[in-house]
Amino acid sequence: MTFVSPHSSKPAMNSHIHTFPVERELLVLDVETTGLRPDRNACIEIGALLLDRNLQINSSFSSLVCPWQGAEIVPEAMQKNRITPQELAAAPPIQEVVKEFHAFAAVNPAPLIAGWNVWFDVGFLKDLYSRAALKWPFGHRLADVQSVFSYFSGFAGTSQEEAIKQMLNESQSHRALADATQTTKILQKMAGVHP
Repeated sequence: MTFVSPHSSKPAMNSHIHTFPVERELLVLDVETTGLRPDRNACIEIGALLLDRNLQINSSFSSLVCPWQGAEIVPEAMQKNRITPQELAAAPPIQEVVKEFHAFAAVNPAPLIAGWNVWFDVGFLKDLYSRAALKWPFGHRLADVQSVFSYFSGFAGTSQEEAIKQMLNESQSHRALADATQTTKILQKMAGVHP
């Protein structure tokens, strides 16, 4: 796949062609949390899209997650994602959500996890797997869409919200599946497979 600059229909980087070989499926992941630290804060929503090797969406996953007992809830995080205490009280427990997610992502070989600042999301997902006493099924390699965007656009440190406005002319919702979908669109657009 060829990546193009978000400011031009020409290939990025001085007309050199950049290909992105996708050797296996991608799992575009986004989580909503009660704060920034997996050891203190809880993942309260998972959104994910399973993409084929041509970056087309095969399936999606979305679920709220009941926070673990004692998790710190940062008010600013809850204001951003707008998930209510009532929604969390009715959310399924960690064990149930992780088992469903595990079944959703169970392709062979395991998909490569991708996302915007993907290390943040993976940290919380690993914490959920640990709390559910399930073995981590994914490899150690990750695809960070923010890094790819920064490299090809020349805008280092661009936030997800800014990239969504710039590339898609949309607003970020700060809900997991919607954010994973917008990250996928950015990836597709950079690869030249999204209008």
